[in-house]
Amino acid sequence: ASTPEQLPEKLFLQWEVVYSPRIPVWDDPLNQNLMQFDRVFEPVAADGKLYIGFNDQDKVVALDLETGKELWHFYADGPVRLPLAAYDGNIYFTGDDGYCYCLNGSTGSLKWKVMLAPMKNKLLGNQRLISMWPARGGIVIKDGIIYTASSIFPMMGTFIYALDARSGRV
Repeated sequence: ASTPEQLPEKLFLQWEVVYSPRIPVWDDPLNQNLMQFDRVFEPVAADGKLYIGFNDQDKVVALDLETGKELWHFYADGPVRLPLAAYDGNIYFTGDDGYCYCLNGSTGSLKWKVMLAPMKNKLLGNQRLISMWPARGGIVIKDGIIYTASSIFPMMGTFIYALDARSGRV
């Protein structure tokens, strides 16, 4: 990601919020830990807020960028493992429950959610009960269209979507 903003020459700590340490669900020495999900928070800043997804609490939190105070939180039906995306005043994310979500960035209220999995079947995966087709396609938004995908198990099929950012319509 990038920004046209310039950092001041001298930086100083303005506030701090402490959360429990991230606990990775993959212990993958064979692949030399190439799967970096769940190791650190990947916050997104937009519209005076900092948005964070939680893999262990199945939620998204909005913090005031000036004070660090929690403004709202929203619970999904599964872990939120990938970075969120901000666009046109909304927050978008996918979850291991197989859904793509759109929240109002100011209030945290659900605007829409779309099931990206072909069915509601669940299984035990990554130490949690998740969709058989977890939505692990990171969100990309261009010209009002969201591009994302679901499924991590090749034998189950992979589902790639283009969704209207306003309505969630496929």
